[in-house]
Amino acid sequence: MTTPTDQRIIVITGASSGIGKATAEALANEKAQIIMVCRNEQKGQQAIADIQQKNPEAKLHLYLADLSSMQQVRQLADKLKRNFPVIDVLINNAGLIPGIQQTTVDGWELAWATNHLAPFLLTNLLMDQLIASEQGRIINVTSEAHRLGQIDFDHAGRPQKYSAITAYADSKLANIHFTYELARRTEFTNVTVNCLHPGVVASSFGENSNFFIRNFFRFSRFFMKTPAKGAQTTVYLATSPYVKMISGKYFKDQKPARSSADSNNSHIARRLWDISAEQTGF
Repeated sequence: MTTPTDQRIIVITGASSGIGKATAEALANEKAQIIMVCRNEQKGQQAIADIQQKNPEAKLHLYLADLSSMQQVRQLADKLKRNFPVIDVLINNAGLIPGIQQTTVDGWELAWATNHLAPFLLTNLLMDQLIASEQGRIINVTSEAHRLGQIDFDHAGRPQKYSAITAYADSKLANIHFTYELARRTEFTNVTVNCLHPGVVASSFGENSNFFIRNFFRFSRFFMKTPAKGAQTTVYLATSPYVKMISGKYFKDQKPARSSADSNNSHIARRLWDISAEQTGF
């Protein structure tokens, strides 16, 4: 027996635009209840209005959090746990390419905090709700940019030499290590954990980055996927019965793919887990 689609609870971070918004719309059309986690209330409300204009019966809930702050991640998790004792799918979609080096309120580099520490902490805090589901699914949106990344354990989250691209790539590699390690830790539960590369998508992604990255994305949009196409693999992992028993995999174009050799190093993954737990206070 499976949970009826209109009773499924799906949490999506970074849901106000781009892939996140397209994912929310697609899954709302599947009649699931969608919890849209957004940083900006106005953009979040506009995203809901846009989706409901197309689908007036869409069941959408807006939750606000700045995921660069671990305190706000904890507050978000507390609210979700109070209101939803069961969560069927958690989609860690929120991510950014930073511009100049920025330090969060907790003292971490912005991309490291938002792209890696936030999903690490939020997922762990919501684990009981996901285990309570008949078949909980955790989906982490990463990137092929992970192949350029490297985990510097001496300066993780506090780089000595800063590059926006390097910071992004490192955080995306961390997403994959987290996925694989969590899959090992949940092997004997009803929860699956997978990650994906959505493709290069024409969206507002990169708009808050530096001049070079911002203009690269602007001029390259003609060659990029639409947000709807970029969301397809995420939607597939959230809904398909064919991946019900698959965990600890990296997907591209709705198919398992090989991630980098570094990302498959289980010793690095375990060490990163311990450091992430320390940095988030989990």
